[in-house]
Amino acid sequence: MAEATNAAVAAGTSGGFSRPETITPRLIGSIIATGLLTFIGILTETVMNVLFPELMAEFHVGTSTVQWLTTGYLLMVALTVPLSSYLKRKCTLRSQFVAASVLCIAGAAVALLAVNFPMLLGARLLQGIGTGVAMPLMINIIVEQSPRARVGVLMGVGNVLIGTAPALGPTFGGFVSTFLSWRYVFVIVLPLLALSLIVGLLSIRQSAPLEDAHLNPLHMLCVVVGFVSLIIALDRGGAAVTALASGSGGSDGADGSGAAGSLALAIVLVVVGVAALVAFALMSRRSFSPMIRLGVLRSVSFRWHLLAYMLFQGTTISFGYLLPNLAQLGFGSTVMAAGLVILPGALIGALLAPVGGAMLDRFGPARPICVATAVALLGVALMAMLVDGSSSLPQLAVFYVVYMLGFPMAFSNIMTSGLSDLPDELTADGNALFSTFQQLAGAAGTTTMSVILAIAQSGSGVGEIGSAGYRAATVEGAHHAFLVLLAVVVIVACSLVRAFLYRRGHRLVRR
Repeated sequence: MAEATNAAVAAGTSGGFSRPETITPRLIGSIIATGLLTFIGILTETVMNVLFPELMAEFHVGTSTVQWLTTGYLLMVALTVPLSSYLKRKCTLRSQFVAASVLCIAGAAVALLAVNFPMLLGARLLQGIGTGVAMPLMINIIVEQSPRARVGVLMGVGNVLIGTAPALGPTFGGFVSTFLSWRYVFVIVLPLLALSLIVGLLSIRQSAPLEDAHLNPLHMLCVVVGFVSLIIALDRGGAAVTALASGSGGSDGADGSGAAGSLALAIVLVVVGVAALVAFALMSRRSFSPMIRLGVLRSVSFRWHLLAYMLFQGTTISFGYLLPNLAQLGFGSTVMAAGLVILPGALIGALLAPVGGAMLDRFGPARPICVATAVALLGVALMAMLVDGSSSLPQLAVFYVVYMLGFPMAFSNIMTSGLSDLPDELTADGNALFSTFQQLAGAAGTTTMSVILAIAQSGSGVGEIGSAGYRAATVEGAHHAFLVLLAVVVIVACSLVRAFLYRRGHRLVRR
């Protein structure tokens, strides 16, 4: 069967399956189907964070337990995304899409009917696997099947779904929390998932021959151990630092292990995770059919693009956590109002990402990316310098709009530009690395912001939640967080300048 598929695709490459000169309806349908699937997955991830209090009350679980709805989901995504290069070589695009859709639909249905917390957690794990397949699939379709002159625009459309879904999550979650119940999240997304499946079945086609790829179980084990260890280390390390800062460390920690024990565990897990990933890299170099061909990292320009992409995504995820918390705990707003703070910026970002892609198609990557990054840097600088206890929600929203005038136009183009450093046969591997590090950046960003806020809120004389002291401490913590994010975006800008300078002075790395 695989041989027949390969023969058909190979024949189609020179005939019906050649790269189109124009954007076809089937390509648009493929992007809509996979993009909607990805968008829903990322959206529900951020929505669940807003709904934690309601879920804790219904299922009688604590904070350290309920957060596994997000941590477990991210684990499944992080474990599935590295498989995307192997899946692209081994399985048809349509079979990958159907599998991802079935997992997401099944997860949403189980979550809707969940009668206890383990059932809800299992549903979220299923959705995490589905999203982990769908996210790189969308990018692979765009890179592989788009007209070369329109790749930038279509990458902008695809990446805006990845980049703005976290920003829309708090608004959607605030609406659900205010007017409905948490189960309506899945009532709303189930018809959209079904629509995505129908559109995908009608439009997704195979455009490249399959390969006789093999998955080494030891390679997969190293990836599992590596990413599970690192994500749990982030979670435990953040909880430990928060507990130590608040003076609650000891043997009475929420999980019974104590803050000191959690911190020690986090350090051990970091060592184990790094060692496992190093072992994976060493084995991949000697493998005839590696899960991810790490030769892509030989490109210096690609490495700088990867770093910038990861840090930029981590910054936006951080804002999705930081701004609603600042609005609620620092300015005393409602959940709904807190979500509306980032809605204007998210909507503007959704409109501008394709514009950024069109600019890349016309002017090349350097100028659009650098100008957009400078605008995003201005937005973060305004927050770091001007947001204080006397600030208002509209002021916060305006500063975030400035950031989002730049972020989407740079973010979508960074991946496009980075993948252009690679030969066609390695773009799937580059895409896998972009998507994998994106997940780690999101987890690290949220953890870092929560720790910074918690340290500020745990100072002496702060008082209870809602008190003037607690609000002032939250604003002070947010100020420190803005300074951290400002430094991160400066690193993004420096990484991009370094990439473009290197590219100008050296030939593209080709293997």
